[in-house]
Amino acid sequence: MNLDKIQVNACLRSGWQALDLGFLMARHWWRPLYFAGAVPPLIAFIPLLVFFFDNPFWAGFIIWWLKPFWERLPLYIASRRLFREEPGYRETVARARGLLVFDLLPYLLWRRLSLQRAFDAPVTVLEDLSGTSRAQRLRVLHGKYSDVAMGNQFACFWFELIVTLGLIILLVFFTPESISVEFFDSYENLVLLAQWAWIIAAFAAMTLIMPFHTMAGFALYLNRRIELEAWDIEISFRSLASRKRQASPGMAGMLAAMLLSAVAVFSQPAEAARQHSRDSAAELVEQVLAGESFGQEKTVRKWRFKNWLEDDEEDENIPDWLIEFFEWLEAGTGWWDGLTSAAGIIKLLLVVGFAMLLIYLLHRYRGPLGFAGRIKSGEAAPEIMFGLDVRPESLPRDVPAEALSLWRDGKHRESLSLLYRASLSHLLDRYEVAFRASHTEAECAALVAEQGIDSLSRYFNRLTSVWRRLAYGHELPRGEIVEALCQGWREEMRDEPV
Repeated sequence: MNLDKIQVNACLRSGWQALDLGFLMARHWWRPLYFAGAVPPLIAFIPLLVFFFDNPFWAGFIIWWLKPFWERLPLYIASRRLFREEPGYRETVARARGLLVFDLLPYLLWRRLSLQRAFDAPVTVLEDLSGTSRAQRLRVLHGKYSDVAMGNQFACFWFELIVTLGLIILLVFFTPESISVEFFDSYENLVLLAQWAWIIAAFAAMTLIMPFHTMAGFALYLNRRIELEAWDIEISFRSLASRKRQASPGMAGMLAAMLLSAVAVFSQPAEAARQHSRDSAAELVEQVLAGESFGQEKTVRKWRFKNWLEDDEEDENIPDWLIEFFEWLEAGTGWWDGLTSAAGIIKLLLVVGFAMLLIYLLHRYRGPLGFAGRIKSGEAAPEIMFGLDVRPESLPRDVPAEALSLWRDGKHRESLSLLYRASLSHLLDRYEVAFRASHTEAECAALVAEQGIDSLSRYFNRLTSVWRRLAYGHELPRGEIVEALCQGWREEMRDEPV
């Protein structure tokens, strides 16, 4: 990864601005992205339509369920074009062999309906992480952008629905009256031709929106890395160094000439010493490589398909539970017949939309509803944050009174330090906010905002701002501000969360 060749302005953006950047990237690279995202599903879609000729909805469902599979190739191409690399056809095909199947099974099972799939995909596709390493990396990346990633998922879902309905309406309105085309039978059910039209329209909408959905998640991932790894600062330093080198070519040439002269003078007497140094270095390298740090072998085991092309072992490779599941689907396909009517399709879309809205509202307001809690990851709550002791036993009985007393005694830093660490301790103990010792003050404020309690979030943001100005900027707040913070602490940091 060469940051000097990056084709976007590596600056900090808000989450929604990052989504806008992703849409611009999709528009700018639409030809290769659309080709990579449309051709592979089209190759699978045509034989599926032939196989499910009498019920094309199954072909559409299979293609839709495999969306995580189709999104990987456009993501790989965009990651190369971002740094001005033009992967050739052979290179892309060679890379795609491992790219498309790596850690794919979880994305087709329990991760398929993830509301942050586009944001999480670069960790798997570009960083080649899976299992525990992937989970740890995602915990670092998510932070305050989880809601934005879900917003991208919802927006693109509704865009696909709108485009599908638009294509169907366009077809109905522009079909000449001289052509007698019936979309419904006498029972107001969709005829086979109408089913085909719906599925083809849905496929066109999916392939049209897919590059925008994928690039928005990729841009959000890039924005988070720029924030965590300070790409903008590194690029600025590289630019300064480049201008410095270009501004003094004469001095560089003079130094080079002096070095060459010195080498010419001392080369012959030092030849024997260099040979001895090479022999000693070779022996030292062999000793290091033979040590425990390098002389170890590691065996890695992972799931893979075995003999999947051999027909004689096909039945043995398919588990019994999977066969029973498909037999159950085949026996209970009567419910699918109701979806062949327009009313059934609209009802299904309304139910799915309502379920997604309900899930979002439960997640957004999980704090007031009492659902907020620390994700059990096997790690204990931190005891020290920013050099502050956040253990409950380290705090006085009456925190606001003690903070006001310290402030009036002229111990300003100790006063605000007590108020801030007491707030952190209370949020850890009562609200079970998932703070980590590695988090910054801004990330802690973002985690508090995710609890969905607006008054608590506003108070903690105000306290964090005052504390940071005093701790890092040595800016002393007014006394009435500190008194208001102490009073707010009594109101917000109650014994029980509400």
